[in-house]
Amino acid sequence: MRSHHLRALTGMRFFAALWVVLYHVTRHNQAVLQTSFSDVDRLTRPLLGQGIHGVDLFFVLSGFVLALNYLDQLGPRADVRTAGRFLWLRLARVWPLYVTVLLLAGALICVRDRLWDSAPAGQVDGWRFVQQLFLVQQWFGTTSWAGPAWSVSAEWLAYLLCPLLALVVFRLQHRLRARALLVGAGVAISPCAVLALAQGSFTGPGGWAVRVVAEFTAGMLLCAAVSRVDVGRRAKRVVGLVTVAALMLMVGVYYATYELQGSGWVRTLVTVLLIPVVIAGLAVGTGPLASFLASRPAVLGGKVSYALYLVHSPLLYLIRDTLSEGLGIRPGALRIYLELAWIPVLLVVAWLAWRYVEEPSRHFMRSLLPDVAPAAARTGEPFVVRDVPIDRDPRDEPVHAAR
Repeated sequence: MRSHHLRALTGMRFFAALWVVLYHVTRHNQAVLQTSFSDVDRLTRPLLGQGIHGVDLFFVLSGFVLALNYLDQLGPRADVRTAGRFLWLRLARVWPLYVTVLLLAGALICVRDRLWDSAPAGQVDGWRFVQQLFLVQQWFGTTSWAGPAWSVSAEWLAYLLCPLLALVVFRLQHRLRARALLVGAGVAISPCAVLALAQGSFTGPGGWAVRVVAEFTAGMLLCAAVSRVDVGRRAKRVVGLVTVAALMLMVGVYYATYELQGSGWVRTLVTVLLIPVVIAGLAVGTGPLASFLASRPAVLGGKVSYALYLVHSPLLYLIRDTLSEGLGIRPGALRIYLELAWIPVLLVVAWLAWRYVEEPSRHFMRSLLPDVAPAAARTGEPFVVRDVPIDRDPRDEPVHAAR
């Protein structure tokens, strides 16, 4: 896979994170949108109302890119040192900014409770803090202070399983053809399809664990399949068109079924089945969509997307309480305008968090590992996975690997 395709996957992360942000904005203001902006609501809610599935895209993409980056290191044999190095590098990527936002979110909850009695300060206690500090709050059903941070806890489970999954996927990659690996990816993600059919969502007991493990595993198998395919120039253009068609089908189903009672399972099922198609298509295909997502602004957005994903929820709660409790601005058109105007502020804060917290902390934690000789990278371009931006840093390689 060339750097252009990896950059397209990076750019996609920004729009997935923005999808989640807009989901939270519109969901909170849904009543006002339905009464005061009914036309806008009918136009946007079928798409933005599914923003929660941005998390599914992140989980599949995480498995895909971590397999691309680490399968040849973790897969040949079980090695505690290699697995430990992998987990440390994952911590270096996700944990420093996560803890920073965790502390900020906890402080903001206390401030909002003290000033306006508008936040559940009872949730800010030592036990919940310890659970979140060690990324296990989702395992115990504890609410995250920084709302979407639950998925970081969920993905930590996938990271812990990744060295074991890599042993299996590596052997399948070298024994099966691409078509069989694609079938395997479909089988891996089928538990999510079953949950979609049975429950319409993943909110039931243990649904989060099924969701992350199935989608992460499917992403790894998808990467193994794509790595076995040698696609010509004309075929790449066809794949690019198929990718666009898959996105259009997904969005079309959202709009066609949104007002149908009991149709949530349809949208969830279609999303789960088509997200791997989109990721594989961007990893292989060419065309206007891939070029747009590989553009510099989109790639920068992808780098910042983890920070945006983490910081937006506590800062949205802050602006809402400031407007309603501090300034007395009740729910209405003005509130919506001001909240939408807050989104550029979120982007700036996310960039600052990425530039001055996430990146320096990552480099510092990497520096704590023993130096290794530079390894030949598949590309020199940076690319990003879910909430784990990865670049081709020689320190990301274990001692015995040449990748």
